[in-house]
Amino acid sequence: MAAAPGRGTPLWPGARYTREDRDRAIERGMHFLYDKFATRPKYFASYSTDLLSAFDNIQATSLDPHLRSMAMRMGRERARAWRRRYPSLPPNAGVGTVADMVYGNDAAEGLGVPDPRMRAQLTAAAAHFKASDFFPWDPASEPPPHDLPIPCRACGKENARGAVICAKCGAKLAMHSAYDLYQDALIASYTGDSTGIPLGAHYRDVLKWLPRMRPYPQWSADGQSEYDAAVYAITHVIYTYDSYSRYRVSRECFPDEFEYLTANLQRAAADHDAETMGEFLDTLRAFGLDFSDPLIRAGFDYLLSSQNRDGSWGDPKDPDGYNRYHSTWTAIDGLRDYRWSEVKPCPAR
Repeated sequence: MAAAPGRGTPLWPGARYTREDRDRAIERGMHFLYDKFATRPKYFASYSTDLLSAFDNIQATSLDPHLRSMAMRMGRERARAWRRRYPSLPPNAGVGTVADMVYGNDAAEGLGVPDPRMRAQLTAAAAHFKASDFFPWDPASEPPPHDLPIPCRACGKENARGAVICAKCGAKLAMHSAYDLYQDALIASYTGDSTGIPLGAHYRDVLKWLPRMRPYPQWSADGQSEYDAAVYAITHVIYTYDSYSRYRVSRECFPDEFEYLTANLQRAAADHDAETMGEFLDTLRAFGLDFSDPLIRAGFDYLLSSQNRDGSWGDPKDPDGYNRYHSTWTAIDGLRDYRWSEVKPCPAR
C-alpha cells in the first residue's frame, strides 16, 4: 500500500506527503528487508553479503537516530548469523568467493561483529590471485573493453576476447557492456582499497578511465540495456567516490555525470522503476540537490506513491529475489536523510 498523505510536517511547502509519511514508508521498507528477506534462509544464503552491506551503510550514514538504531539492530543480528554460517574461509575458495566474502566481512565489521581470523584468511587468499583473476580486463593499463563476449547464449561456451562468432557452435556473440565492466571494477577496487584487502586493482586506476566512458548513451527503446548500464555505472562512480554517502560531491568534479542524472531522472518514473529512482535521488542529493529542486520533489512523490502493501518497492510478482530486495534498498536510500561530512575534493587529474 502506497503511503497515504497524513498529518505532520510537509516535506516541502505544499507537499502531498509529510516527513512522518516518509519515515513510516522507510520503516516499512526496513521491515521488508529484514523480515521478508534477510531472515529467510533461502534468501540469506544467496544475498547475505549484499544485505549486510545495506544494513551497515544505512546505520553508518543515516541522519535519523531511530533509523540508525534499527539498521544496526537488524544488521548486527544478521552479521552474527553470517559469522556462524562462515566460521572460516571455505577450503579452496575461488576468486569470486573470496571477493564476495571480503564484502561481507567488511559489512560485518562495520556492524560491530569483527573476526580477525577471517580477515587474516581473506587477506592471505586475495594475495594469491592476480588482477586478471578478478577482472577480464586490466584496469591498470586500459579502459573497459567493448570486445569482451558474454558466454554464448546458444551453447554456453566462453569465447576469447575479440571473438564475434562462437568457436563451438558458430552462433553470433553478444558483448559485455563496457559500463557493466566499469561498474564491477569500481566496486571491487573501492572495496579492496577501503578494506585493506586488494581485489585486483586500485580504485585510482579504475577511476582514471571515467573520461573514456563519455559521452553517455541517450535513452531509446532499442537501447534500454545500454542506457541502464550507463546509469548504474554513473551512480556507482558517485557511490564509490563519496565513500557510499559519507561525503558530499561537487558538481564541478563530475559535470557530465550530474547533467546526465538530472536529464534522466524522470525516465525512472516513466519506466515505473523504483530501483533506479532511488539511485537517482541519493546521488543527486549527494551533489547538493534538495527539496527546493523540482526533480527531487518528483522523485519523492513517485517513491512514496509506489510502495507496495508489504513495504517493498518494485514488482511484487517478480520471481527474482535480487530485484525484490534491491529495489527496496535503493528506494530507502533515495528517501532517507544523510549525515553528510564535508564536500570531498575533486579527484586528481
